[in-house]
Amino acid sequence: MSQDIFNQRIARINNQNGYGRAQMTQGEGTATSMFSSRPVESDTPTARRNIKPMLLGAVLGMIIGTVAAGLENPAMPWGPGFAYNDLILFPTLLALVAGPVMAIAASAMRSRFPTFFFFSAAYFPCVIGMALADLPLF
Repeated sequence: MSQDIFNQRIARINNQNGYGRAQMTQGEGTATSMFSSRPVESDTPTARRNIKPMLLGAVLGMIIGTVAAGLENPAMPWGPGFAYNDLILFPTLLALVAGPVMAIAASAMRSRFPTFFFFSAAYFPCVIGMALADLPLF
């Protein structure tokens, strides 16, 4: 008897809320709409959601790395002898040093700020790689 009263209450709750779901069935051993519905999924999958910060970090890292390498390279237009070389020196070096600092900070705050983590995970290797690749080593 208590099972019938419970099922009636659940059916009454479903009738009030509706939500476009099928009504609960009565009987023993049948699945109810409450437990047989699929879990709510996010609109965008995780891989697609994280591609934008990674692309932004990679592009900005490549730009900053190229500018940082060109500051001491006389073949670059903004190298030594450029009128505004001293003006772009400090912000570029600050952005270059910010790569490892952001990577360490983002790994500590990964669960709270996943977008920042993916941005810094792409920014750090790109900024260091481009700075080293553009340097005239030989």
